[in-house]
Amino acid sequence: MSPHPRYHELPDGCAWDVLDPALGSLERLTPERVASAGKLVRTGRRFSLNLPLDLPDPPFFGREAMRHEVFDMLPGQVLDDRLDNFYPQASTQWDSFGHYAHGSRGFFGGIDADGVKAGRLGIDAWARTGIAGRGVLLDVARHSESTGEPLAVDEATVVPPELLASTADAQGVELREGDVLCVRLGWVTYYRGLDEDGRIGLSNGSRDFSFEHFKIPGLGPGPALAEFLWDHGVAALAVDNPGVEPFPPWVATGGEMVPDDAVHTRVLALLGIPLGEFFDFDALAEDCAADGVYEFLFTSAPLTIPGGIGSPPNALAIK
Repeated sequence: MSPHPRYHELPDGCAWDVLDPALGSLERLTPERVASAGKLVRTGRRFSLNLPLDLPDPPFFGREAMRHEVFDMLPGQVLDDRLDNFYPQASTQWDSFGHYAHGSRGFFGGIDADGVKAGRLGIDAWARTGIAGRGVLLDVARHSESTGEPLAVDEATVVPPELLASTADAQGVELREGDVLCVRLGWVTYYRGLDEDGRIGLSNGSRDFSFEHFKIPGLGPGPALAEFLWDHGVAALAVDNPGVEPFPPWVATGGEMVPDDAVHTRVLALLGIPLGEFFDFDALAEDCAADGVYEFLFTSAPLTIPGGIGSPPNALAIK
């Protein structure tokens, strides 16, 4: 039995008083659960879950393009390289607890923005322990297509907990406490198929935050998703879209802007469940569909950026 209360028992859906102040729900990744997850490795097949650091290209949300330079340290013998304009959250990423706040209560644990800027809630806390455990892939895109209702990946489609549950049932996989939940909506597949004009259009549409021309499917609504994740004991959530929830995000709250009901507020800020974005599950999904096994050892080693707001996950699925 979980030592944590049920979601309806949490005051205002807030878990700050029952979780580790640095790890949040990652505390569910106990040594026993990690050791058990290691036993899922049977074939040795490994799947990188990371996009190249220069994707999406052009970058979203007004970020600048990364520059990579290779140069001589000792001409003709020793080379080195350098990254400029490196935004740790521009490509596949984890959001740290310092990324998103509740409108009136602050960041995870009640920390204010000055505290975050001073180094509190940095992703280096997760980097020191690493993230490892049982991963579960819910291939919503494939399941939806099989039911004759394919997911519209070029619209602000809301994927509710009921669809996550029906996908799990169809795949014959059960969520357990301490799982890293991986959700494939098919967005990365869609993005790979865009031509240059399509990619530029998406990038431009992401810049003004009105999202009039930036339609992305995602999980929601926030309160229902928070309850689903918490009561299933999910340690971390990774999705293959740019922001976990849909864009515009207010479509998940009935078309009205309710910031405190956003997925980032309810799940990241109040429940301390790390959120991953831009994950690449395509090759893993093909393998899972082929052998019918949707569980695996998940590993992730975020960069040790002191006080970092996010990081590439350096994530692997091992079957």
